[in-house]
Amino acid sequence: MRSTLRTGMALTVTFLLFLAFNLVWISKLPDIRWDFSQHKTHTLSAAVQQMLATLESPVDLYYFNSNNDPKRTHAVQRYSKRIEDLLKEYEKAANGMVNLHVIEPAPFSEDAYKARLSGLDDNAGFLGLIGTRAGHGVRRIGSFSVDRESLLEYEIGHLLHKLQHPERPVVALLSGLALDDSAGRLLQELRREFDLVHLEPTAAPVPEHIRTLMLVHPQALPERTLYWIEQFVLRGGKLMMFIDPLSEHRSNATPVNTRLDELLAAWGIRMPADKLVVDALYTPWETPGKPNQMRLNLPRPAMNTNDISTWNLNRVTVSSSGALLRLNKGRTSFTPLLQSSEQSFLLDADSLTGASTFESLIERATNQEQRQVIAARIEGPSYSVFPEGLREQPPGLQKAAQIHVVVVADTDLLMDKVSHPAPDGNPLFVLNTLDNLSAPDTLAAIRPHVPPRTAPTVLESMRGVAKQAYRAKASELERRLQRTEQEWQRLSPWTTALGTQAVDTTTQLQALNKERLRLPMELHALEREAYAQVRRLELAIALMVTFAIPLMLCLIAWVVFVGHRRRRLQAASLAQ
Repeated sequence: MRSTLRTGMALTVTFLLFLAFNLVWISKLPDIRWDFSQHKTHTLSAAVQQMLATLESPVDLYYFNSNNDPKRTHAVQRYSKRIEDLLKEYEKAANGMVNLHVIEPAPFSEDAYKARLSGLDDNAGFLGLIGTRAGHGVRRIGSFSVDRESLLEYEIGHLLHKLQHPERPVVALLSGLALDDSAGRLLQELRREFDLVHLEPTAAPVPEHIRTLMLVHPQALPERTLYWIEQFVLRGGKLMMFIDPLSEHRSNATPVNTRLDELLAAWGIRMPADKLVVDALYTPWETPGKPNQMRLNLPRPAMNTNDISTWNLNRVTVSSSGALLRLNKGRTSFTPLLQSSEQSFLLDADSLTGASTFESLIERATNQEQRQVIAARIEGPSYSVFPEGLREQPPGLQKAAQIHVVVVADTDLLMDKVSHPAPDGNPLFVLNTLDNLSAPDTLAAIRPHVPPRTAPTVLESMRGVAKQAYRAKASELERRLQRTEQEWQRLSPWTTALGTQAVDTTTQLQALNKERLRLPMELHALEREAYAQVRRLELAIALMVTFAIPLMLCLIAWVVFVGHRRRRLQAASLAQ
């Protein structure tokens, strides 16, 4: 009895000591967390921590997250939790400068009304962020997207920077083309987002207070201006340059500058003169059977989704664009931003002569397996192509350890005639890039979290081979199907008559309907043939994974059964 009493008293005292320890000392213990993720996705980068250390005034962040929305996928649910965890890390690392408020707005609640009033997107439940700073307005991230997960730190950092520095960045514009009439929509957007300064083509050195420069069609600028542009880049200025092998809006002035190719070579790139990109996949067929030979509609797969320039961007339209090639001996890093599809090649500008010729060019492009770079980000060391300076000018800077230039091999994308009026089109690409170039070093240093590339597996290699085999045979059928659909829609327009309608049974429509039925069947057969080996391997892997554990359990059970049977036989033999 006494032993039981002593045991009970000991347990009670131990429990009371445990409670006292948790109540008194647990809050004083250091908060230790370990990030075991492969790419340290739950740890703030050094650039983010440095930016948070420079915050001057407290900000409030309101994170709206509709956790229980039925339209939300599992991937979005996981991503919403990751955003919340990351925002808590921001609050913790900011030492009181960031106050986080996590809000789960219920339907038809006051929180939902405030979120909608602030412009947050609720198509699949709220997943956005609102930032406020006392006396300095409000900024928002309307909706976080899983597709932009690699840019998450930059998105949040950009919002914090704009809350601290709401003034518009200064951007200078120097153009060899007349943009006032032909690119009015873009200029309006630039003046709204930036303090836009226009520089004359014959201007002296770029003013010292200019840190970001937008340069258009430098082929039409004098050599003296090109020299000052080079010196601007060497001293640390950020440049976005638009060049074009065949500008549809070129000025009447004859190009006088012949050293642009040397300047590009100093940056580690070149653009073949009079070479245009022809793309069988991205060329728009705006009228049945007639392609728009000069234009390319670049969708999301044609963009580098891990770069700030393509932030919220869905489509870019270029016209008579060139291609950027990296020099083998170049020391700069070359990051493609916009690319053509694999069904593209470079063509002499003089070879575009009519739709019939273009048909043969498209057929030739389908046999290509190389993407052409239309826009790229250049970073790294560079040297001067004017080592002796210019006349009456002493030699300037000779080299730089780090330059930052974005080159676009097309000027026509700036024009209203080519640019689509949608808010997620050409102007957004220019605005994103200039905003990133004009950002301070603390924000620009925040780089996307891009997982390192690994060697492809056997299955991935087989999928790549199957894709190439399918594309080589299916491209012509896909083009024929597209033209057939367009011709069918032209001959069978949608009518708004009430009641029943007569079916057009003309011979031409019957033939088109047969093509619309036959071509998808042929494409499906080609796909099955090309991916036959891949699907057999996938089936074998699925079967192996499915039956591996049951077979292993059966094997273990068989071994145990054999062991027991052997012991029983031995025991029976000993008993005899």
